[in-house]
Amino acid sequence: MNLFVNALSIVIVGILAVSLIYTWSVGRQQKAVEGEIDTEIPKPVQKHVYLGNPIFLAWGIFFALLLFIILFIAITFLQ
Repeated sequence: MNLFVNALSIVIVGILAVSLIYTWSVGRQQKAVEGEIDTEIPKPVQKHVYLGNPIFLAWGIFFALLLFIILFIAITFLQ
């Protein structure tokens, strides 16, 4: 592997480690909170339950890009 790939791998592992530690600390803070945690759902999200949910949008975009990559590879290399 060249220097760029090694540096990029170190950066990615660092970002993953920081994200894990941050998520863990936020989760521990949420367990310590007493009382009502839930808030009111915004009106646009109530109207469009699936379109207003960023998780569903992220999964939809992921599968669309995955399908695009599969089609690109099939057209390029399987002719």
